[in-house]
Amino acid sequence: MADNASGDWTAGIVAMVAALLIGGGIPAGLYMGLYLPKKDERIASQKKLEETKVQSQVLLAKQADIKKLETQADEMAKRVEEIEAPFALGSSARMDVQAAREAISALADAHNLKLIPVRRQQPNAVVVYPGEMQVKFEYGLVATKLIIEAQATLHDFGRFVTAMEMEPSLVVLPSTLNCQGDSNGGREHIFVMHVFVVEKRDLATWGR
Repeated sequence: MADNASGDWTAGIVAMVAALLIGGGIPAGLYMGLYLPKKDERIASQKKLEETKVQSQVLLAKQADIKKLETQADEMAKRVEEIEAPFALGSSARMDVQAAREAISALADAHNLKLIPVRRQQPNAVVVYPGEMQVKFEYGLVATKLIIEAQATLHDFGRFVTAMEMEPSLVVLPSTLNCQGDSNGGREHIFVMHVFVVEKRDLATWGR
């Protein structure tokens, strides 16, 4: 309402000045040539100001959206890091997950798993050793193969497998299992099991 009143007041003053000028012998064409361009310029400036305000609001809204997305990305990165906490640290060059292999070997010892007869004469033979193979999944996930060869009772081997799957510091995916019973009727059998241990991803480059 104030703007309309101001506009009317300004227009009235301009009309009065125009009347005085015209009455004083100033040509109407000169008046129109001086006033109308300024009027058009002011209208154009006002329009540009309104457009600038709208653009500013759009930019502020986009900045708010970007900030929200950045916050969500940080939260997702933390969630992924928590989920991947038990994943193993591996060596792609050697196709090995040494810490995970040692942890599984400790579980094997704890559950009375022994070297199979054919390995007992070999120097440095172990129950758990690298399978020299990796499987790559989407989004940077990698699983490294380990081979478990052991002689044990069925119950001891079963408890070992349960402990390995329940171990909070590991994510182990069983692949294959072969079992050879004792032909002499003994209680201990030969087990050959292939498993894949999931490795941690490089979260800094994850998704690129």
